[in-house]
Amino acid sequence: MMTAVIGSKYQQKREKIFFVVCLSLLFVGICSSAADEAETKEEERIEDFSFAERTELWIEQSKNPLPWLKWGADLRIRPEYYSNTKQNNDTSDHELNQQRIRFRVWTEMEAFENFSFYIRGNNESRTYIKPDSEQGYFGELLIDGFYLKAEAKEIPLQFKLGRQELSNLKVPWLIQDGTTQDGTRSTFFDSARISYEFSDEDTTLDAVYMYMCARSDSWLPPIGRRPSEKYVAEQDIQGGILLARNRSLEDLTLEGLLIYTHAYESDLNQGWTGDLVTVRPKVVYEWDDCWSWSTEIAGQFGRRGDHQGENMKPVLAYGGLSQLDYSFNDSWNTKLSFALEYLSGNRKDSSVDNRFDVLWGRYSRLGELMSYSTRLDGGRKYDYFNMASPYLAITLQPMEKLTLGTNYRAMFAPENPYAGDENHSVNGHFKGHLLRVRTDYAFSKHLAAHILFETLQPGDYYSSNADDPIYYIRCELNLSY
Repeated sequence: MMTAVIGSKYQQKREKIFFVVCLSLLFVGICSSAADEAETKEEERIEDFSFAERTELWIEQSKNPLPWLKWGADLRIRPEYYSNTKQNNDTSDHELNQQRIRFRVWTEMEAFENFSFYIRGNNESRTYIKPDSEQGYFGELLIDGFYLKAEAKEIPLQFKLGRQELSNLKVPWLIQDGTTQDGTRSTFFDSARISYEFSDEDTTLDAVYMYMCARSDSWLPPIGRRPSEKYVAEQDIQGGILLARNRSLEDLTLEGLLIYTHAYESDLNQGWTGDLVTVRPKVVYEWDDCWSWSTEIAGQFGRRGDHQGENMKPVLAYGGLSQLDYSFNDSWNTKLSFALEYLSGNRKDSSVDNRFDVLWGRYSRLGELMSYSTRLDGGRKYDYFNMASPYLAITLQPMEKLTLGTNYRAMFAPENPYAGDENHSVNGHFKGHLLRVRTDYAFSKHLAAHILFETLQPGDYYSSNADDPIYYIRCELNLSY
């Protein structure tokens, strides 16, 4: 009887096991059928794609060939023409006609989870038609991206160490281009950056330490260096940035920015030495879908001297930028902007240096022509200071892929420290009229083009030796992969 009972129990276990196996097989069959059906639907969905959609899908897949590997490339073709760069038609070589072709390729590799490495190569070749003194071909391979990135698993903390861009800090007034000597070829900073987002998700904090070298071969030597590109900055700079941004109040963004820089002695006459502290609060307020307003004010203090560390003076400078925007929300996406900018300047024979330093805001924010006109004052391109300037701009999209924009800026000089020299008048304070007109057309996600025209009509701040108008025109084609 005991044997019968045991046999009955084993029979029940076999039946249960058989039942479980059957259910498992049924479940696997259902899942497999669902997966096959989903895959079939995905294939049918892809078959319904247009040629352009299939091409875009293939591009995105090819840029991420392995789970741990991404890559991409872009090409910029830019013919440029400047007329009368020295604001004097009588000078020799007063025209500049060059063709710039910049090619970049990058890759990002995720070695471990939340840990990746990024590198980008940059080659910009230039051919000159004018002036005669620079005819020929120039180019070099520069590593303009080279950093490690790590992200914490449990907290919203990110760390980046190496050669990187800081434009995503979104402080274009003061922090945009770390390589001010090589124009728009590169904009990197050799730095370490920590970004943290607080638990309320309304507050972010960024801390940056940098050590920027003037020479392009200081950290990562370029290949085939062009002699005139030996320097990417005017002097070595060591410093730090602390940026806090809060959006906890409805329609209001508050920012606090603190920057410290120490500039070392330089081989270039345009360099400066000393220590500078910049403090800048900013407020951005959006009334509704149409109106928005932003204001940022900066104060600077410290000590500054020439490139050899001589003629040191205490610094007390200030600047401000306020902008009011109105979006019409019409079919053309029309937007109107009015702004007012003020940057303090030196007083003649003053014992205090009042020149406001826009730091790494020296790029074509105002206009390409400012690369040349500012050299008549400070000797450095895009060195905006000693300026009070109202600004009016309008942009619109009459077609889906077409954007038109124009802006006008009247520029005044609060001070005239160069009064009576070769290029400046004795009593003038009006720097001139700056007009920009730009047309953009996006052929696709990967192909875009624009045409830009600028003219600067000098005012009575300049002498008769530098009061001829400057003109600039550029055609540009951008391809990205």
